[in-house]
Formats: sequence, structure tokens, C-alpha cells
Amino acid sequence: MAEKTRFKGEILGKEITITAAESQAHMKAVFELANQQLDQMKQLAPKLSDDQLLTLLAINALSDQLKMQAEKDHAE
Repeated sequence: MAEKTRFKGEILGKEITITAAESQAHMKAVFELANQQLDQMKQLAPKLSDDQLLTLLAINALSDQLKMQAEKDHAE
């Protein structure tokens, strides 16, 4: 089992702490990508609340995950 470490990051200007088995560099990249995508969504739909933006981000991430899994399954 991989060792878990605490990581502090910022999403939509709010600091959060999570525990993850990934490296600090990986988690930093995750937070940066999330914030980039949230900024893009905010520009496209400025009236959405932070909660709505975060929900859309989660749905988009899960959709991408399912697409990648389907492509992987199809390739095998």
C-alpha cells in the first residue's frame, strides 16, 4: 500500500487539504489543471456559482475517465 501524505492546495481561491498517495508534484499539477479548467468554465458561464462550477468539473472528469476506460477496453 502506498504511503499517503497531506497536500494543501487551492481551488477557487479556497485552501483545502487532502490526503493522497500521489506525489506532491502530481497533486500540484492536479490543482493547477482543475483551476485552469474552472477559470475557463467561469469565463464561458460567469453566472454559475462555485458549487455549480465544481459539479461540472467533476462531471467532466468522470466523463473523460469513462471515455478513456472504454477506449482501453476496446483496444484490449
